[in-house]
Amino acid sequence: MTNENAPVRFDTKIAVLLREDLAVRQRLNVTAFLVSGVGTELPEAVGEPYADADGAPYLPMFRRPVLVFEGT
Repeated sequence: MTNENAPVRFDTKIAVLLREDLAVRQRLNVTAFLVSGVGTELPEAVGEPYADADGAPYLPMFRRPVLVFEGT
């Protein structure tokens, strides 16, 4: 029996660690750059393209959560 209200658990996650002294625009750029390599090396980490209820197409997204941390 499954509980529909149970939290979703992922066996793997994608983690990015950034320097805390980066400007906001640099944090976004570095994060996008680093995770872009994950999809090319691990195709199973990326889902299929999809469409919303109106039929608007969207590119595939990661199947795993992406956690972004900062540190010194």
